[in-house]
Amino acid sequence: MKRFLAVGCSHGRKALSRALGAIIEFKQEFKPHTTLHLGDAYDSAAFRAGAAYGKGDKDEGDDIELDCKSAASFLRELRPDVFCHGNHEHRWTVLSEHPSSIIALAASSCLEEITAALPRKCIQRRWSIYDNWHTLGNYRFGHGFLFGEQFLRDSAETFGNCVVAHAHRAGEANGRTLTPTRAVCVGTLADIPAMGYAETRRSTLAWSHGFAYGEYTDTECRVHLHQWPRGEKIWQLPN
Repeated sequence: MKRFLAVGCSHGRKALSRALGAIIEFKQEFKPHTTLHLGDAYDSAAFRAGAAYGKGDKDEGDDIELDCKSAASFLRELRPDVFCHGNHEHRWTVLSEHPSSIIALAASSCLEEITAALPRKCIQRRWSIYDNWHTLGNYRFGHGFLFGEQFLRDSAETFGNCVVAHAHRAGEANGRTLTPTRAVCVGTLADIPAMGYAETRRSTLAWSHGFAYGEYTDTECRVHLHQWPRGEKIWQLPN
């Protein structure tokens, strides 16, 4: 059996430093053979549609350089073997072909920052419902695409056994399938109150911090979820 560690949704400069520190501490102790970051390592708020097109959105002035440096610092410390682009990195892929040369250049430069921050042999998966997945044993690992109250159950029924991020709610659910399926969400590593775009949404109150870890072979994967409630003060780790 080999060991793995999977995290996601650290969101650049909006990451919670205590959560990042706990992840690095766990990796040093657990010594996984494979480390996966499941995307949204960068927040890219200034590239949101409302901000990118000059509509006066408050995120238009979000500090791009600080976001990139913060995300890159964590990725260099984490040293993932697999990086699955999330929807926040995908903004740059889309905008790198924008008709405005200024926006296209900025987005392309940010995409280059991702590669520069990752280990040379790190596998990158683009944010696509077909190509985002990295397989360990009988589980798919990727950023995820679904949200809503039943996003985990629906993920299990859509993709089979999987580990995702995206919805920021650490948890797990079984699919209603003849062959048993299970989906696990690693939650987020962000400072939740700092996520301004969601600060008025009731669903944000269900967000939590966490990560997935476990063992795998060529044919099997055992996934364990460790989570901390929002507002946690003592960042205990699995034994």
